[in-house]
Amino acid sequence: MAKRRKVDPRKIDITTLRSGMRRHLEQLGLISIEEYKIWCREHNISCGLNKSTRQLRAELDLITTKKIEGLMTAEKKSRNLKEIIPKIHNGELNTDEIRNDTAREIAHVFQNNGQSDVLVNLMMYLEENSELFEDKTYIRAIHSISKYADRWIRPIGTWCVKRHNRNRQFADLLRHLFAAYDIPLFMDSVWLTENSTHHKWYIHIGSGQNIRSAPDLPVTLTKKMAHNFLSAPKHYTVEEAIRLGQVHALGGDKRLMEALRGTPLIPDFTNDEFWLSVIRFFIANPMLDTNQVHPILDFISNQKFENQEVFMERGVVEEIDPPQPNFTMKGRTVKTLLHQMNDWHRQLGKETREGEYQWKRSDIGELYRTKGKKKHKDLKTWKIRELLSTHELKYESRKLNHCVSSYGKSCFAGKTSIWTLEFEEQDELNKLLTIEVSLPDKVIRQARGNRNRLPTLSEKNILTQWATKENLRISSYVRFE
Repeated sequence: MAKRRKVDPRKIDITTLRSGMRRHLEQLGLISIEEYKIWCREHNISCGLNKSTRQLRAELDLITTKKIEGLMTAEKKSRNLKEIIPKIHNGELNTDEIRNDTAREIAHVFQNNGQSDVLVNLMMYLEENSELFEDKTYIRAIHSISKYADRWIRPIGTWCVKRHNRNRQFADLLRHLFAAYDIPLFMDSVWLTENSTHHKWYIHIGSGQNIRSAPDLPVTLTKKMAHNFLSAPKHYTVEEAIRLGQVHALGGDKRLMEALRGTPLIPDFTNDEFWLSVIRFFIANPMLDTNQVHPILDFISNQKFENQEVFMERGVVEEIDPPQPNFTMKGRTVKTLLHQMNDWHRQLGKETREGEYQWKRSDIGELYRTKGKKKHKDLKTWKIRELLSTHELKYESRKLNHCVSSYGKSCFAGKTSIWTLEFEEQDELNKLLTIEVSLPDKVIRQARGNRNRLPTLSEKNILTQWATKENLRISSYVRFE
């Protein structure tokens, strides 16, 4: 029998294909076998020519999906932004008619800040020439940038995208408009807020001037502090950068600075001379466990600056001066300070005359995890639940020997939510961690165990599971063992 000669598929003319396959290529918009094989490789599909009806249908579905996605992208980019931005600016669209989240944010900016030709022109240019509008986070930043158009050192029309990363595009845009000199990356975040003072600091540094001469600085910076301020990591806030400048100039290290992040010393520079003496105390005692920094600051702030509320009888409260308004760091040792702090923590847990508060649950869900079975007597349960009264906070304080009972008013005001991680085995319940969540931004700010110890690895895993489940962010300054 004669041997059948193998034919190179690439040399097969399309007219030699069976009618079904030939029609299939025409439906795909392809005119040759080679084009079809290239198309298959681009979409990770088999390049064979003998395919089943199901395979051919899947290929047609794929091309249809691609066309729809392309149309939707084009529609979203053109109709929803190119056409809608001018209509929003001219008041031709009712906010209720807008479905696109980005367009709705644009409308919000115009409604709350008035009409601006500079703003609409800036938006139209950036929509056409960048990818910033794919993240609505930048909308209000763009509005803030437009308010300083008279300080732009280069026209917006000469700026072009050099990177695909949106953060880098944003950084390049800011430097194009405002910077004749280098500006540290952490300063870019000021445009994501509406703090006009910080905006002016950015422009001040970009013009080549020293941060020491910037308007409305909350503290006086030495040359060394100003130098260290500019070296702050890109994930720092401006306030953190100022503290870093102080800490490093006074001889402190990164370890101490990380311990200060997330404490009241970062956003508030009131009574700064006193707090610098506290920072010097920490620097002079490098063997002090930095896990104690936050609790010590809470104690000092309470003793020196916070008026105390004393409930004389039910419904009657009297406000008195702070316990130690003349508190100083002179002559203090780590041993005596920790002793006083621990006494205060214990007293907070024992206090019984403070007014009782209750508050409603937040919209964050609880967590339950089990292992084993009750019938085998090896059932273990981990649960994270919310504390909803001053009574529960006091009990938490007594059990874990820390100062969470002082959070009653913040919880009652809806600013903070306190949670407890508990472990139950054979009907014996043990408290493991107390967790602080900032409600406005859904950020876990603290997690501490008995006597302010750090969470263990297993506790961290449970905490991470809960954060993932409830879409919470664990702050970078929350520390673990």
